[in-house]
Amino acid sequence: MLYKMEQKIRFEISRKAENLHRELLEVPCNVEHLYIQVEMEEEFRYMSFIIVEDPDGNIRLQKQLAWGEQNLAIGDGPESTTIGGVPGKIQPGIWKISLGIFTEYLNQKLGDQEGQILMTVSGENGKISDPIMGKCWVEHELTISPEKYRWDEVHGTKKTWYKGDFHTHTRLSDGKETLENAMKKAVDMGMDFYVPTEHNLMHTGWSDTSLLILPGIEVTTDKGHMNLFGITRMPRRILDIVTHNGEEIVDRYMEETIQEAKENHWITSINHPFLTIWKWRYDQTDLYDIDCIEIINDPTYMDAPGSNEMAVRFLDALWQDGHRIYGVGGSDSHNLIDERYEGAVDPSIPGDPATWVCCGDLSAENLMDAVKAGHMCVTRFCRITPSIHAAGKAFLPGDELPAEADQVSVRARIDGLSEKPMVSIVVNGQAREVEVKEMDSQSYEVQTEIALEKGKWQWIRLGVRNRQGEILGYMNPIFQGNKIPEHRTFGEIKKIMDEA
Repeated sequence: MLYKMEQKIRFEISRKAENLHRELLEVPCNVEHLYIQVEMEEEFRYMSFIIVEDPDGNIRLQKQLAWGEQNLAIGDGPESTTIGGVPGKIQPGIWKISLGIFTEYLNQKLGDQEGQILMTVSGENGKISDPIMGKCWVEHELTISPEKYRWDEVHGTKKTWYKGDFHTHTRLSDGKETLENAMKKAVDMGMDFYVPTEHNLMHTGWSDTSLLILPGIEVTTDKGHMNLFGITRMPRRILDIVTHNGEEIVDRYMEETIQEAKENHWITSINHPFLTIWKWRYDQTDLYDIDCIEIINDPTYMDAPGSNEMAVRFLDALWQDGHRIYGVGGSDSHNLIDERYEGAVDPSIPGDPATWVCCGDLSAENLMDAVKAGHMCVTRFCRITPSIHAAGKAFLPGDELPAEADQVSVRARIDGLSEKPMVSIVVNGQAREVEVKEMDSQSYEVQTEIALEKGKWQWIRLGVRNRQGEILGYMNPIFQGNKIPEHRTFGEIKKIMDEA
């Protein structure tokens, strides 16, 4: 059915509704911007998102209908365009408005309920929810413009450990914070970089900030979630994944998306791989295509502690088998600053956990290179500054030690903790505690020497815990030698863990 301007479009919400339902809209030649007001019952929030396409087939707006008012707009600039939108001319002709369904939320919360979402589309100029305000990055087909987003722009001018968060959410998807408030929280947490990873949606721009914003996305399916860091466009299969979520063909779409990431040098990270209903169930995943595993995901969430412990064990099993895949942290923060999950002592906020990345000048391209090299530590409430030496040279986590080295010295300073931590050195999967020296009221130091066996595959990492045994810090491994992995897929490593 063809709709004209100033029309109301109704979408059905139920288990029988299509995952992605399109309606047509005729836009006359005198329209300068589109204004979409969304009305829905509170229980239907979070279950759906909107996609708006122009007559040329370009996506001009994508946004989850979740927190806050949903008075959406596409205007001629970032200040008159809602986040997830692409500012510019409103071409006359046939536009498409689609409602996508997040089947995870549908299955968890809807039950047998049915309802409608009403969208009123017009050319009027009303109050706009969550405008971009700052820079718009994208061009046609949701491709990030290298002129509008400078991958070499420098945000820090020395080689040091930079602090950031690799898993965050805003009002573009199901987070509760605006971009402006998210940046205030990130600055308060002392962060240097921030990676927005929205569910099957990508930011088209960002508000003004001093932080480095690295474009990302959380590819979200019923069988698991993965983050892509440093994306240069919307992954091609995203709408197919949404349309067919819950169907067998999505396995193929996920594999194609992983290959697309590999071809474009994006970073692929498996999120919360053992977290109850959100665990990773693509057992056929080829580990040679994966760069990172999220080892600490929102530690304030009620089911997180046990699943994070399993993620650390899984990464150890990967290293033991000869894989070189690195651990990252992600707050996965959705809440407002004063909110806590049931039973949680601490609020869920960006930067808890933090991932510290060591690189030279802080730019998007340098950050990406350092992550791929494993130059990372993941922490809660503290900072780990490692100093690693072998054969007269200095090394970083993720580095390969020279073949001639027969010993490595690992020294680390731990700052920010009021209570003396427990620190262990893990060598080829075997952990032993090391002595912790108190430097001052919130600073500690450890130092240990490890003998190396020439000609063998060896890996060494550091772990920091509090007196209750909870994870506070993780230093990615250094290694020596080579080992051809015996196991290639996620499921094979998981089976090893289950049998251990």
